[in-house]
Amino acid sequence: MREHLLQEFWRLVRFSAVGGIATLVHIGLAMACVAYLGLSPIAATTVGFLGAFAFSYVGHFKFTFMAPGRYRDYIAKFAISSLASYVVSTGSVWLATSVLGIDYRPAMLALAVIVPLCNYVVNRFWVFLHPGEARLAEPQANR
Repeated sequence: MREHLLQEFWRLVRFSAVGGIATLVHIGLAMACVAYLGLSPIAATTVGFLGAFAFSYVGHFKFTFMAPGRYRDYIAKFAISSLASYVVSTGSVWLATSVLGIDYRPAMLALAVIVPLCNYVVNRFWVFLHPGEARLAEPQANR
């Protein structure tokens, strides 16, 4: 049990590292596209997002979750989870600011904690779940 928790801790550390670097890729690419290519901030953010998406996918596939199989085995679920995360994040900020009248700053700070944790759970137990791990996640009666 302790070994399992330690493995999960280090997986979460790897997830955080890949996510942090992906954030830098996103912002760096977007800023470079505005500064050097003259793209609008909206277009540049899209380019940055796509670069971060690619980096994040490869990083989580190879480094965070060390998934078996081919890249294409997980890409659809990763894209769905990324799109869902975007919709939930954007919708939550809209709900907090436009409907509930909460200042955007605490709403975004809350998302900065909640969204990565939810993304970890979704990526860990759905997107990159190894075929044999589904049995390990189920409670066993003989323990």
